[in-house]
Amino acid sequence: MTDLADIASELYAQTLDAFTAARNERAKNLDDKALAKDVRALRKPSASAWVLNMMTVYRGDHLREALTLGAAMREAQEQLDRSELKKLGAQRQQLVSALVKDGAALAGELGHPPSPATALEVEQTLKAAMADAGTAAAVSTGRLVRALEASGWEAVDLSGAVGGPFDSGAPAAGSPADGDSDAEPEADPAAEARADLDDAEDRSEETAAALKRAQERVEQLDRDRESLAQQVKDLRKRIRALEQEIDIIDDDADDAARERTEAERTAKEAAREVVRARKAVEKLTR
Repeated sequence: MTDLADIASELYAQTLDAFTAARNERAKNLDDKALAKDVRALRKPSASAWVLNMMTVYRGDHLREALTLGAAMREAQEQLDRSELKKLGAQRQQLVSALVKDGAALAGELGHPPSPATALEVEQTLKAAMADAGTAAAVSTGRLVRALEASGWEAVDLSGAVGGPFDSGAPAAGSPADGDSDAEPEADPAAEARADLDDAEDRSEETAAALKRAQERVEQLDRDRESLAQQVKDLRKRIRALEQEIDIIDDDADDAARERTEAERTAKEAAREVVRARKAVEKLTR
């Protein structure tokens, strides 16, 4: 039977702009009302969390390499092995830089190139995952909801960081006791309100994007119309110039026609003179 974690994993593997519609559609088609409610409460990931979720889907090997290095660094920290920490720290910086660059390229391929602020949050979350085992577990789920940041080697606050069920290794605050494992989960008005807020923000973003596209379309059409109007103006000017050339040609044609008529008259007169001259020669030579 499909559970909330499975559904959440499917949803958080969606592209950023498809998440809300996919979540709502999935919840609507569930017969289990309690599960549908939990699905409906899943929060849309932030831009940086989405990049990291996509990396778990498409760059899982690279991400695991970073998390493995982070585990080695934590072990060196526990053992106070400064030499090993220094060596691993240099590797971490190179690996994180490469991952951030790769994640940005991946996000661009999926239609959402990250802003510099988003890329910075991706970097901070990766460093936090390498410094804190709980954060590494959160990132590994592929259901990250928000960016995370570590302060040294201290544990990171993971509240609300993962969509769906998540256990970083310690009981979550407010989780039921062992004897209450079958108790029906209480409604979470805050989660529902956050989901409603996400929907409203999504609709607002979509409306703003549609308005921007419409405005850009209007501006482009205005530019196209202006260009065509200028072309019409230039063509009309060219037509007037051609009409003037036609008038000149017509005048020249009229002159040429008169010259032809005069030449034809002159030619006929000359032909008559030739006939008269021949007759005169014939008469004299008889």
